Amino acid sequence: MQWRAKWACCLLVAGVITGCSEPKFYPTRGMVRDEVGLLSAGEVRFRPVSRPDLVASGKIQRDGTFTLSTPDRGEGVLEGDVQAAVIPAEGGPRIAKRYGDYSTADLNFTIRPRDENYFILEVRRG
Repeated sequence: MQWRAKWACCLLVAGVITGCSEPKFYPTRGMVRDEVGLLSAGEVRFRPVSRPDLVASGKIQRDGTFTLSTPDRGEGVLEGDVQAAVIPAEGGPRIAKRYGDYSTADLNFTIRPRDENYFILEVRRG
């Protein structure tokens, strides 16, 4: 066996021993409201702190609710700490611009391994 084949075999065995696993995603939904009432349009995005490339998003429905899914992963959000952003719809109620940026929105949550994670996002008009 050549050294490359031996090396590849060792890496495979090491991965099995250390318990390599796929990231886990959990159903996540919620509601967005401001000081006047429910936000009825726009988009919610959750960005995992550990894997910022796996952003989950969902449209805000007329009743203020949203359900999140991650592209190429399906319904749900990666387990762990996330930062949220709220993107208002064109022509919809104006909310403070800070909510559209993860670093200034100050909307931080933790996705837990359960049947459903539910969050109420409170924003202010701008």
